[in-house]
Amino acid sequence: MLNKSIISLLILTFSGFATLQSQSLNDINMIGTKTAALSESESESPKNNIKWIEIKPGDFYPFFADTVKPISINGFFIMETQVTNGQFLEFVKQNKKWQKSNVPAIFADENYLNHWESDTKLGSNVNPDAPVVLISWFAAKAYADWVGARLADMSEWEYIGSASKDKANAYDEQSYSDFILKKYERLPKLPLPSVNEGWTNYYGVKNMHGLVWEWTRDFNSVIVSKDSRSKTNQDGKLFCAAGSIGNVDPSNYSAFVRYSMWSSLKGSYCQKNVGFRCVKD
Repeated sequence: MLNKSIISLLILTFSGFATLQSQSLNDINMIGTKTAALSESESESPKNNIKWIEIKPGDFYPFFADTVKPISINGFFIMETQVTNGQFLEFVKQNKKWQKSNVPAIFADENYLNHWESDTKLGSNVNPDAPVVLISWFAAKAYADWVGARLADMSEWEYIGSASKDKANAYDEQSYSDFILKKYERLPKLPLPSVNEGWTNYYGVKNMHGLVWEWTRDFNSVIVSKDSRSKTNQDGKLFCAAGSIGNVDPSNYSAFVRYSMWSSLKGSYCQKNVGFRCVKD
C-alpha cells in the first residue's frame, strides 16, 4: 500500500495539473554507440569540458505500455552529473539570447534564472557546482544543442534511472523503490548542493534521483489523469497520445510520481527543483 506521506506528496505536488502545452519537438535520431573524437582545440572548449558515461545497449520494461514486451535501448552517452550553474553561465555568456533579460516569455516564464544576480553573474548565494534550475525546457534543449548533444527520451532516462548503486535494473526491488521515494520526499531546497555530492549508481551516473527532477525530450508525451490518483481507479491509468494505456507495474509508485511531475509541466515553466542533463549518440 502507498503510505499516507506519499499520498500527501502526490496530492500536494500534482493536484493542479496544467493543460499540456503543444509544442514542436524534433524527431530523435536512431541512437548509435560510437564516440565522436574531439580535436585538441575542441576538447579545450568549456562546452566540451563534460564527463560522459557510456551506456551499453539493453532492454527496458517501461512503467507504462500497451504491451509487456521490453523496449530495446541502443547505446548512448550520458552526462555524469546534471548541468551546473557554472556550465550554464558559460552558455548564456556566449548565447546572449538566452540571458534572462533577453528570453521571450514564450520560451521561459518570469522565474527563469531569477536566483542569479544578473545575466552573467551567479551571485554569492549560487553555487557554481550546483545543478542549474529555474530553466525552461526550451533553454535546456538550446544548451544541449550548443554542446552537440540532446535531451534524453523518457525511456532512456528511465533506463539509467532503474539502476541502483550495485545493480543495472533494480526497479523490481522494494528496497530501491523505497530509497527513491525517500529521496523524493526530501528534495533539497535552494541553495542546492554540488552535483558531485550524493550517490552514484551502477553505471557511474550521479544523483539520478533525489537532487532535482530533470527535463526529458518528450516530457509531455504522457498525461496522468486525476482519475489515476483516485481510490476508484485501481489500474492507475495513464494517457499517451489519445489513448489510455495501463501500467506495467502499478506498484512502482516512484515512477508514478515522476510521470506525474512530467505531466504537470509546460515547456516554458521554470521550477526551483527541475534541472537537466544531456545525452549524445
